Amino acid sequence: MVKKRDLNLDKLIAKATELIDQHGLAALTLPSLAKELGVKSQSLYHYVSGRKQLLSLVGASRIKLLSQKLIENLLGFSGVEALLKFADIVRNFILTDQALLSILYHLNEYQQDDAINQEILKIIELAEKLNIRGDSKVSLHALIGAVLGYVFLDVSASFTKESAAEADRGYHELILQLVQSQA
Repeated sequence: MVKKRDLNLDKLIAKATELIDQHGLAALTLPSLAKELGVKSQSLYHYVSGRKQLLSLVGASRIKLLSQKLIENLLGFSGVEALLKFADIVRNFILTDQALLSILYHLNEYQQDDAINQEILKIIELAEKLNIRGDSKVSLHALIGAVLGYVFLDVSASFTKESAAEADRGYHELILQLVQSQA
């Protein structure tokens, strides 16, 4: 139980992430979050304007973790090898992060200036700084779109019989086709 004087935005985001991970996106409401934190719902409005902003902040916090993982794992890579590594890191991170996966599925509901979209733009800027494209002309927006599309296919019921190796092979073929089509 969090006392009101101990409550802050980071604790709010952490508990919201935990609730999404344990019970799914639909279970996260401001009243359910307040109950978990041991505070009244009204006290949450000191930190967020509503559920939509809270979800944007949760998504942004998860993307910041993804960004750190990309920095740690992409230094020294470039060109197609870097593109594939970038795509693999993003895909694997999203597939194992239920909160981010759930929120990204509804990405079209957020405005350009919402926290989640600002963090996505930072990922694109990071990719540019790390020069992961090398000489490739592939659009990083297209690459991220392809990664997200494949993530959503990975979790769909229609692909449950596909082995991990088959999924990886198909995924890498998609990324390589994207690179070649942009050349």
